[in-house]
Amino acid sequence: MLLLHISDIHFRRDEIGNPMDPNNHLRNELKRDAEEMCVRLGKAPDAIVVSGDIAFAAHADEYAFALSWLEKLAVACGTTSECIFVIPGNHDVVRSLASRPMVRALHHQIKTSDPLFVDGVLRSILQDSDSSRTLYGPLDQFNLFAGQFFCDISAPMNTIATRSLKLNDGSTLKLMGLNSALVSSQADEPGSLFVDPACLQIPRERGVEYVVLCHHPFSWLSQGEALKGHLNDVARLQLFGHEHTNRIELQRDTIRIAASAAHPDRTEHGWEPGYNLIELQVVNNGAERKLNIEAHVRIWQTNPGQFRAKMDRDKSVWKHDIELDAWAPPPVEPATKELPEAASIYINPAELNSKVAQASGSDPMDNLRSIGVRFFKLTLSQKSEIAGKLGLFEDEDLNQPDFVRFRRVFERARDRDLIDELNSEVNFFTTKKQL
Repeated sequence: MLLLHISDIHFRRDEIGNPMDPNNHLRNELKRDAEEMCVRLGKAPDAIVVSGDIAFAAHADEYAFALSWLEKLAVACGTTSECIFVIPGNHDVVRSLASRPMVRALHHQIKTSDPLFVDGVLRSILQDSDSSRTLYGPLDQFNLFAGQFFCDISAPMNTIATRSLKLNDGSTLKLMGLNSALVSSQADEPGSLFVDPACLQIPRERGVEYVVLCHHPFSWLSQGEALKGHLNDVARLQLFGHEHTNRIELQRDTIRIAASAAHPDRTEHGWEPGYNLIELQVVNNGAERKLNIEAHVRIWQTNPGQFRAKMDRDKSVWKHDIELDAWAPPPVEPATKELPEAASIYINPAELNSKVAQASGSDPMDNLRSIGVRFFKLTLSQKSEIAGKLGLFEDEDLNQPDFVRFRRVFERARDRDLIDELNSEVNFFTTKKQL
């Protein structure tokens, strides 16, 4: 398996699409280098993971440009935009909304809570529909962008973005995207930010290994030490951004990578753009089972300008083996006997889809990803027309933001066995748009 990890792209509205864009050449070289590396490794990324700060000011134009560039990156690397997985950073927060009195009041309530009781305060706020909506409001533009990859986040049930991938031995690699921008504003400083309580309750499962993405390193989080302890227990690979400095920490049971920024400010001390390619493979050796991780850390050098490997002493690859619990795929159940003709059994499609996904370890949204990006490129009226025609809107959706309403549309299409119909409608409007 191959993960392409980038962070802190910071697309700026006043620069993108401009011939004088100061990062155009750098982005092009990153794309070219990633393409060459994938050819050299002989594989395409199973996921392109972005650990926050996609935009600079969370403007819709910045996300539109991000989508276009990420799609080109995916194609260059031999994959599609369906594999993109994103989380928010502080630059994905609309600062003007985060400065509103009600939002600031919630931030103050959280930040001034006794550390012993802050989880209870967070749960109370996130389980209340009005206060959680207010708290998440500054992330609406990010969520509209992330929704097409099913990475949008909302409280109380969807505060962590997740996706399941299949490792080479049939076990599951689960991506977990944490939201460390929950109380982000112009007042951010180390130790002042929070993640929601669900981030501290990730459960270990047999046959499941976790890759956790969090934009802010532990030092920026009030619960940083508690989160570090929990992730060290459950997550083999931990990916961070924000500080624009590449660091790799190899521990017995984990590997932690803090990424360089794809677009660091050129005035920053130690300016070093970069990205990472991470290979993962489960190796079985008799009774032993290990996760082999090889990280190709690519950093930009000048004179001559090119991406090159960050060296681990004399090696161009950072290697780490982590012991895993014993696990074997469940046995395949024998085919059931044919039922008598008189038998009549109703099978709920939603229940069947859920059981199939659970048994295979696959992601229940997998068969919708190819539709998602095309659907979200349609106009609001076209998306609403499709949802209405297929009966995928409910009364409970009326006061919800668009990204929540349309995520529910996809979930209902899956549960009601209407994926083919949804795909057909999206194809109709996509073809109409092209004509």
